[in-house]
Amino acid sequence: MRKPKPPRRFRGPRLPADPVNLTLTEAASRQIDAAIGALERGKFDVALTLAGAAEGMIKRDGYHLLAGLRDNPRAKKRFAEKKDWIAQLNRERDWLKHGGAAEMQIECFDAAMMIARAASKLEIWTATIEDFRTWFMANLDSF
Repeated sequence: MRKPKPPRRFRGPRLPADPVNLTLTEAASRQIDAAIGALERGKFDVALTLAGAAEGMIKRDGYHLLAGLRDNPRAKKRFAEKKDWIAQLNRERDWLKHGGAAEMQIECFDAAMMIARAASKLEIWTATIEDFRTWFMANLDSF
C-alpha cells in the first residue's frame, strides 16, 4: 500500500503581490469556478460556501434557479410558510456561514445544487461552468 503524501506546506504568494481588480460578475464567476474545483476534490463544504457567496453577489431579474425553487407550487403544499421553505433551501449554506447545530452532513448534491443556483444568476458562463453543467445534467438522476 502506498504511503499518503504529506500535506503541501503553505508558501504564500510571490511578493510583492499585485491587487486583484474585479467586477461583481468576475468575482462571482471566479468563486463558482473555485467551487467547482472544490466539488471535484470532494470538499463539499468549501464548494457550497463559495457558491453560496457567489449566488448572493449577483442580483438578477427574471428567472434564476433559486427563484424557480422558491416559487415552486409543490413547496406550498409541504411548507406552511415560504420562509420555512427558503430556510430549508439555504440550510447548509446558513449553517456554514453562521453555525448552529454541532454537526451537519453536507452531500455532493447540496454543493452541486448551490453551484447550479449561483451559475444560473450569471449571464455568461466560463468553460468550467459549462463543463459542470454537462456533468450535473448527466448525473442528476445519480444523486
